[in-house]
Amino acid sequence: MKRILTSAVAGLFALGAAAFAQDEAGPDSPAEVTATETPVAIDWPVPSVEPYVCPFSFDYKVGEMSCGFIAVPENRGNPDSRMIRINYVKIASTAEDEADVREDPAIYLTGGPGVALEGYAERLREHDILQQRDLYILEQRGIANSGEFCPFYDAVRRDLAWADTPLQASVNGAERMRECFRTAREAGVDLTGYNTVENARDVRALRQALGFENWNVWGISYGSVLGQMVLQEDPEGTRAMVIDAIVPNDLIGLGRIGRWVTRVLDNVYSTCTDAAVCEDLEARVTAAMEALKAERIVVEVDNTEINPEGRVSFGAEIVVFAPFMMMYEQDEHPAVPGVMDTMLTAIETGDMSLFELLASDDDLGGIAVSQGMSSAIRCNDGYYAASAAVADEDVAENPILEGLGFAEGAAYQAQVCVEEGLAPRQQHPDAYGLISTDIPVLVVNGAWDPVTPPPLAERIMPGLSNSRYVEVPFAGHGPTRSLAQCAGPVMNAFFDNPDPQALDATCLEEGVNQPDYVDFFTSSAVIRAGTMASDDPKTLAPAAIWFGLPLLMLIFSAIIYPLAWLARRISLNSAEALSADTGGARWLAWFAALSGIAFPVMVGLGAYEASEISQFAIIAGMTSTASTGAWMALLAGVFGFLALVQLWRARAAGSVRIGSLIGIAITGLSAVALAAFAVSWDLAPF
Repeated sequence: MKRILTSAVAGLFALGAAAFAQDEAGPDSPAEVTATETPVAIDWPVPSVEPYVCPFSFDYKVGEMSCGFIAVPENRGNPDSRMIRINYVKIASTAEDEADVREDPAIYLTGGPGVALEGYAERLREHDILQQRDLYILEQRGIANSGEFCPFYDAVRRDLAWADTPLQASVNGAERMRECFRTAREAGVDLTGYNTVENARDVRALRQALGFENWNVWGISYGSVLGQMVLQEDPEGTRAMVIDAIVPNDLIGLGRIGRWVTRVLDNVYSTCTDAAVCEDLEARVTAAMEALKAERIVVEVDNTEINPEGRVSFGAEIVVFAPFMMMYEQDEHPAVPGVMDTMLTAIETGDMSLFELLASDDDLGGIAVSQGMSSAIRCNDGYYAASAAVADEDVAENPILEGLGFAEGAAYQAQVCVEEGLAPRQQHPDAYGLISTDIPVLVVNGAWDPVTPPPLAERIMPGLSNSRYVEVPFAGHGPTRSLAQCAGPVMNAFFDNPDPQALDATCLEEGVNQPDYVDFFTSSAVIRAGTMASDDPKTLAPAAIWFGLPLLMLIFSAIIYPLAWLARRISLNSAEALSADTGGARWLAWFAALSGIAFPVMVGLGAYEASEISQFAIIAGMTSTASTGAWMALLAGVFGFLALVQLWRARAAGSVRIGSLIGIAITGLSAVALAAFAVSWDLAPF
């Protein structure tokens, strides 16, 4: 979690420097950087396909997927270029009748840049586009099994892993990038061959190798800018195209990260009106950011290789990072204000437990991204330089970024590109303009996409003369992927009849519902347990015994009492005849057992429901189901106490069998102990 909420937090503000561009061309923008002469075109032969067993970690059925690779030049402008292998997967159509499978397949262009193939293959194998078409996915050059050249990108300089400020994070990131470039160059990698033009030519090479005269192209995020480049590099091979989460081919507008952060917050503020967590949300965000700009939160951690400084700091960037990243997936939107409220409350009260949890997690996992390839693309395509050119203006327009070193970090990253020989667009200086084409194109964008919002999609529309723009209300990043049951049939219909205006895209136009923000059942239990487990899992043992032993007794009681009652019914013996009459204590104990069992079940369900909304939501708490569970804990304690009182009264009034006495006493005490656990661990209803 720390990696997600600290390293990537700083990455949010490096985002503009790392991936995005400007609204107006300036003297330092990619369009005006002195470029080398355009390489002479070389007629490279069509590659052959070499099949191999898909190297995926997930299970799939025989015939569901098949993999192969093709060999392509690393730099097509160099006649002596070395050859590199890039791999692809074919996901077979799920149509029951082979006659329903169309002859024109689709090719999916992956995002990032730098995201590995496997995750896409696992997710898209259930997409409804497969109902009528085979789907190919190409792993771009320099990624994972397609020639990754810096597999230990984040591991070789542990002293650069963490930073105290976003500016330092940008500088450290640039230095890691420099280290990668130098190592790759020494190994014979031609880094200038890693750009979107070469990626588009790889797509063309794969089409030709597979023997398709043309096919349908589908790209999301970086895949959208790659799709535009495919329109330029392989127009004759593109039958129709769907692009989503738009990155303009000229990159203009993309780098306004301050503008897009502000847009995300405005979306939340304007719709967050009914939930309790919405009260004064905007004012609280502003106050928290100002407080953290004045003084960052510093957490002491073990001095390890991953944290050589022995500390981790959190600044104002963390306040806006969580909502920004959660906006990517519309399924996470309901949890956004709750997560914001939790962070704001921790900042306002000075409660360090949340930040101690974030700082204690040394997990190096996450999305599989080949950082070397990604950095090379961003340098060569001009992302870093473009962001640096607009950073000062973006900060001035959006004061929320002031004091975070955003502009300085962007400039430093852009300079490292130049120093390492990857000046922007030097290989293909004329390739990065807005596309003009009459090829049928369906342009889709989520209305709440945080990083590639609708204004970017609107920018490319004038050059697409045979196109249609569909904005999906309240959707996040890439709705043609996330809304598979809707988008699959729409895309198939479009590919069957590539007439954008005749297409029925109603389900996309209707979009998703405005988020119904969750009022979480807040509890410190998750953060407390997480911190203890990170420090030393053994410290949870007393709590586990306190919780587990009473629960085990209650489960046993819930089973044994009905069985005992049934046995008496079968034997036709009354409780009085067996000296088992407890004056109702047994019933009270049974109700205590049932309530006690309901407590962890409902709290666990509330935690599960929260985690299903978002990986961040569990920090905020649990859904209302857990609130009901908390009342069950209290009820169990009340029933347990009453059972003990009634048992004492029955014992005082006459004899009670020793078995009944012990059983009811254990049940009552267990219920009271479980209720005490709930109160101690902030799982009570008040």
